[in-house]
Amino acid sequence: TQIMHQLAVNATMPVEKNGFDSDVLIIDTENTFRPERIIQMARAKDLDPDQTLERIHVARAYNSHHQILLAEKAADMAREYRIRLLIVDSLTSHFRSEYVGRGSLAERQQLLNRHMHDLLKFGTIYNAVIAV
Repeated sequence: TQIMHQLAVNATMPVEKNGFDSDVLIIDTENTFRPERIIQMARAKDLDPDQTLERIHVARAYNSHHQILLAEKAADMAREYRIRLLIVDSLTSHFRSEYVGRGSLAERQQLLNRHMHDLLKFGTIYNAVIAV
């Protein structure tokens, strides 16, 4: 999560400072996003914390199906904002907790595979990095 927070801050930085000068979308599956940590990291990089936070968009996923839906809807957001980093923190937590046991392994793997392909498609279409 800390690495994902740092990646988000770095992506908002200007290109001259080795950033993407872009917005970031975070799909937060474990309620671990902490704006106060983003503020600390932005200040450490001599960035305006408010401007940095404005460029980081967080969507809270409440279950695996909601997580998949958010990834599908990311394209709508990319039409409005210049998203060059999409973070999913964490990719598998909902899938592990909702599909328990060998009987549900095939369904879980199928859904997770579809989700990963949606993320890959987003990265390809919008020239974005996908970090999980």
